[in-house]
Amino acid sequence: MTAGRRARARVALALVSDDPARRRAGVQLAAQQGLSHHLDALVALSRAEPDPGVRLELARIVERSQWMPPDERMVELRLWAQPILDAETPEPSAAPAAEPVVASPEPESSPTTPAAAAPAPAPVAPLVPPVSESASVRAVILVTGAGGPAGISVIRALMRRPEYRVAAVDADEWAAGLALAHAGQVVPRADAPDFAERLATAAADANAAVLVPTVAEEMLLILRHRDLFDGLVRMWLPSAEALARCLDKVAFHKSVAAAGISTPATNAGSGEGVPGPWIVKPRFGRGSRQVESADNDAELSWALYRVQQPIVQTRLEGREFTADVLVAPDHRLLGCVPRWRVQTKAGISTQGLTFYEEEVVKAVAATVAAVGMEGPANVQGFMAPDGSVSIVELNPRFSGGLPLSLAAGCDLVGQYVGAILGDPVDPSCLRYRTGVRMSRYFDEVFEG
Repeated sequence: MTAGRRARARVALALVSDDPARRRAGVQLAAQQGLSHHLDALVALSRAEPDPGVRLELARIVERSQWMPPDERMVELRLWAQPILDAETPEPSAAPAAEPVVASPEPESSPTTPAAAAPAPAPVAPLVPPVSESASVRAVILVTGAGGPAGISVIRALMRRPEYRVAAVDADEWAAGLALAHAGQVVPRADAPDFAERLATAAADANAAVLVPTVAEEMLLILRHRDLFDGLVRMWLPSAEALARCLDKVAFHKSVAAAGISTPATNAGSGEGVPGPWIVKPRFGRGSRQVESADNDAELSWALYRVQQPIVQTRLEGREFTADVLVAPDHRLLGCVPRWRVQTKAGISTQGLTFYEEEVVKAVAATVAAVGMEGPANVQGFMAPDGSVSIVELNPRFSGGLPLSLAAGCDLVGQYVGAILGDPVDPSCLRYRTGVRMSRYFDEVFEG
C-alpha cells in the first residue's frame, strides 16, 4: 500500500471511531489531504454524526471548500452544512486530546498536497520533522505562494541545499510547489480574514525558523499582524510604506519621477496628459493580468472599459529587461542581475539572457532607493535604442524569472535566507555571468 493510501485509510478509520475527538481529528486531516479523497466517507458522516462539535467542524471545512467542483456529494455536503453555519452552534468544550490519527511522516513517504486546515486543529502530524531530529538540518524554511513561478523557483533553490528542510503553503491544493517541497499545506488566500492566523499556525506546525513570502500582497497582511509572527519565525521584509509604493502603480510612478528617474507618463483612469501609444493595466494588478495595448483613441476607450481601476501609460519602445536584486536595509544594491526578456508568455519570462549595462544598474539602484526597498525584488524597464533607460515597475518579491539569475551564479535565495539566519552577506556569492540564456519548458510533478 502506498503512503497516500495508508494516510487515507487512517482517515477512514478515524471517521468511524467511537470517540468524537478522534472523528473530529479525522475531519481535519481529511481537509489537509483534500476533501475530494474522502467525499463518500464525509457524506456518510454528515448523515449520521450526533456530536455537535464534529458536525460544526465538518460544516466549517465544507464552507472553506467552495472552490471544489460541484459534484452531487459536495452539493449534498454544502446543503447539509448551511443550516449548521446559519445557526452558529456554539462549539462544545474541547474533549481530551485523542491519540493522533497519523504519526510523524514515515521516512519513505512522499509529500502530499493537503487541503485547507481547520482554524484550531487538534494536534496531528507536523508538516516536517522538527529540526532537532537531524543534526545536519540547520533550519526549516516556510515558502508561501507555492503555486506561482516565484514560489516554485525559491522552493527548488532551497531543496538543493541539504542544510534546509522546506515547507510550502499555497491557497490551491494542486499547487506544484506543495509537492516539490519536503511538505506542504493549504492556507487561505491573502484576502481571507483568517489568512495571517492560518499562516502563523502553518509556520508553527512546520517548526519553521524562516518565513519567505513570494506574494507581495501577503507581505502587507504579515506586517499588519506582525505580533503573530514575532518570536515564531524570522523574516526580512520591506516596510509597509515601501510595499505600498510598489503595489500602487500610481504611487510608484510618483516616487520614481520625484527622484528624477525616467519612467513612462502615467495617469489614473484616463489618457489625459499621456502621449500614445498606450499601455492600460490595473492600478493594483500583478502578473500582467488585464494588461491591454492601445494604438488609437478607440482602442484606448475599449481598454479603459475592460480593465479594472485602470492606469494609462505611454508604451515604451526598446528592449525590455528585468533585474533581479537583493537590497540591503539601507537600500543599497547587494546583488543585481539584469536580463533581457527575450520572450514572455502571460507576463512570465520564457526566454531570457543575462547582460550588463552600467546605465541599467544605475537606474535600478536609484529605483530601489527611491521607494525605500529592501530584501529581494525585481525591477522592470526598457532600454531605448539610444541607450537611455526607463523604469516601469518594481515587484517587492522574488521574480518568476529567478532561475536564470540563479543559473548565472548569483545566489540570491541562499544569501537572503542566510542573512535572515544571521550570516553576513557574501558579495562573492552575488556575482553572475553575462550571456547565460534561458528557455523554459513545461514540467510535471506527481504524487500518490
